[in-house]
Amino acid sequence: MAFLKVEEINKTFKESLSLRERLSDSKRENPVLRGMSFEAKKGELLVILGSTGCGKSTLLHIICGLIRQDSGHIYLDGKCIDNLPPDKREICLVFQDFALFPHMNVADNIAYGLAKRKLKKSVVIERVKEILEKLDLYPLRYRKPETLSGGEKQRVALARALVVQPKILLFDEPLSNLDVNVKKNVRNEILRIQREYKLTSIYVTHDQFEARALADRVAVVHKGKIEQIGKPEDIFYRPKTEFIASFTEAENILQGKVLENHPQEGISEIVVGDTRIITAFDSKLSVGQEVKLMIRPEDIIVTKERMVTSARNVLEGRVFSVTPHGSLYRIEIDLKGIPISCLITRISKEELEIKSGSKLYALFKASAIHLIK
Repeated sequence: MAFLKVEEINKTFKESLSLRERLSDSKRENPVLRGMSFEAKKGELLVILGSTGCGKSTLLHIICGLIRQDSGHIYLDGKCIDNLPPDKREICLVFQDFALFPHMNVADNIAYGLAKRKLKKSVVIERVKEILEKLDLYPLRYRKPETLSGGEKQRVALARALVVQPKILLFDEPLSNLDVNVKKNVRNEILRIQREYKLTSIYVTHDQFEARALADRVAVVHKGKIEQIGKPEDIFYRPKTEFIASFTEAENILQGKVLENHPQEGISEIVVGDTRIITAFDSKLSVGQEVKLMIRPEDIIVTKERMVTSARNVLEGRVFSVTPHGSLYRIEIDLKGIPISCLITRISKEELEIKSGSKLYALFKASAIHLIK
C-alpha cells in the first residue's frame, strides 16, 4: 500500500480581471493541476521535477492543507485527509524562503511547533536540544535569523520541521536561494537526515542535478500532470516521451526510420537523413516505422582518428561550435547534416586541439541510443 496517495487532484485559480472584463462578465481561469496522480512509498524521497509555474508548489500546499483542491483526494497511510486542517495532518513543509520568525532565536523558532502542540516543557527542551545537536546548530541556539547565513537558516527551517516528528516532510525548492557551495552542503544534509530518520519526503525542484543527486524516484510534471515517474536512470536515460527527453537535456533527438532488423545480431538499423545508425534490437520495431532517437551528450566519445572500437557507430563530422558548460565543454558537431552535441573535459579539448572547423569522429554504442516510439 502506498504511504502517500495523490488521486486525480485538480486545481484552477481564477485570475484578476480588468474593469472592462468584469463589466462584460468575462472569466479568466488558470488550470494549474489537471488530474494529478501519484503514490509515494514509505521512507522514500520522491522528487517532483518541473519547470517554473508548472504547479509544483501548489501541489505541496494542497498536500499539507494550505490550499484546498477543487477535486480529487489525498490519502496518508490509507486514510483520506482531505478534511483535516494543516496542524492535524502530521505533514511539515520546508519553505523556499525559510519562513523563520525574525523576533525569535534559533531555539525558539525550532520549539514553536512543539509549543503549539502543548507538549510538556521538559519534552520540548529535550527534543529541541536533540535536533540542535543532530543538525550542528547547538552553538547557534541563541542567535536571531538575521545573523545567520542562508545555509544556517535552511538548517534551522529543517530542524523546525523535523522536531515535530512528521509522517511526511515536504520541500519547496529549499536550495534555490543558496549559493553553489552552500547548496552542496545543505543537499547532503537533507539526504543524510532523510535516510537517518527514514522519512517519507516529497521534494520539488526545477533543478535536474538536484533531482539526480537526491531522488529514489523522480516524477516529471508537464501541463499539470505527471508525464513520467520512475528511478532517475529511467527518467534521464529511458524517457517515454519527447518532452521528457528534451526537458532532461538529452539534446540529441533525431528523426529516423527503421531500415532493417537483425534479431540474430541483436541490432536494428535506423536511417537518419542519409546516415545509418545502429541501435539495440527491439522486437516492437517494424521496417519503415518512423522513430525518434535519443543520445545523451555524455554518452558520445570524440576522437581525431577513426578507431577500431566496440562502438557500433563511428561517424565523421566537423565541429561548428565549442562552448563552456560548467566544468566541461559542449562540442557541437555536424555529422553530414546531422547536428550532434557532446560533452568533453577541458583536458580532452586541449589534447584533441578541438576548435571550430576541426574534423572529428563521434563514437557511441548501440546501447547508448534510446528510441522514443
